[in-house]
Amino acid sequence: MTVVNQQDEAYDGLKKMVLTMQLKPGEKIDKHRLEDKLGIGITPIREAIIRLRREGLFDVVAQSGTYVAKIDLNILAEGRYARMNIERSVTADAVPLLTADQIDDLERLLQMQGLYLRAGDYDKFFRADEDFHELFYKATDKEFLWNWLRLLNLQFDRFRYLRLELPGLEWDNILRQHKEIVARAKAGDAQGAAAVIVDHLHMVDDDVKPVLAAYPEYFEKAKKQTEDSAVL
Repeated sequence: MTVVNQQDEAYDGLKKMVLTMQLKPGEKIDKHRLEDKLGIGITPIREAIIRLRREGLFDVVAQSGTYVAKIDLNILAEGRYARMNIERSVTADAVPLLTADQIDDLERLLQMQGLYLRAGDYDKFFRADEDFHELFYKATDKEFLWNWLRLLNLQFDRFRYLRLELPGLEWDNILRQHKEIVARAKAGDAQGAAAVIVDHLHMVDDDVKPVLAAYPEYFEKAKKQTEDSAVL
């Protein structure tokens, strides 16, 4: 394996560990433990941490060490705001362009999500959710925009994975809204599908308080920042 491939592998591995809460917000990093965990040398790991620090996933504290960055809900809100407004337009543009095969793919993803939901496999449910949304960007040839939004919404993704660990939050509402989006797309109702997307991305608002109450130590500016509903 080349040095470049090792750096990419370390980057992908560490990023996944942060996003999926294998590395907890605020946790101090032991690079040698990560070396053993990932099976990659210390130098690629250091390079990966530098990259991920730029993306807001790690903090370096002088004379203390490297820490997993806490979730910044202001950044989360801004990223979600950008995605909501862009995705509303993308969805409306995509509806008249969707092919029969793409509609079939959307319905297949709905079936998969239903299976994952019943099985309680929320990690796979989350990934199928992302595939569902990405398809609308593919239909409009805006995959670069999707990838940019994915980077912009890293804090949003961290929050959503943290939500997976909290029992009692409703996941069937996500599936219900996805079904409504597909139904409106099949009917050619571009504006209706776009309106459901907006409601869909607003669902995180209802989850902020219970997640924050359960894991206040994971957030950069916990209480005041999120009790004001205007933030999100």
